[in-house]
Amino acid sequence: MAVVTSRGVCRAVGLAICLVLAVADVWAASPSSKQAGEELEFGYKAARRGYWQEALERFELANELTPNQPRILNNIAVALEANGRFDEARTTYQAALALAPNDSRMRTNFQRFEEFYATYVAPPEEDGDEPEADRQAPSGDEGGP
Repeated sequence: MAVVTSRGVCRAVGLAICLVLAVADVWAASPSSKQAGEELEFGYKAARRGYWQEALERFELANELTPNQPRILNNIAVALEANGRFDEARTTYQAALALAPNDSRMRTNFQRFEEFYATYVAPPEEDGDEPEADRQAPSGDEGGP
């Protein structure tokens, strides 16, 4: 027969209290989490149909309900990018990666965005190597309008 010590009883009671508090936190957070999940699902559906502004609004609402979730921030960044709000997208991708630096999917999304941004969005660096003809004003002798 096992002997129950007061120390063992205290540990068991303490563990039980911790579990009850953890479950209570989940139950308390459940309405927000559930609503955030619904908003995310709606946002995914909107994005698949190409309704990126609607998707962005849904993802932002999910972020308000459950702030600082890296996956939600990643979704916001993708929607911002799709809406042409590139500077905001870049900042949001960086925020998501700061929260989950080892997430390979987010890192891939950000790397693809950076490549696109550097190639198509960022202003070209002026290094003085542009052709001479591009620097001269038109002479007006081309016979154009």
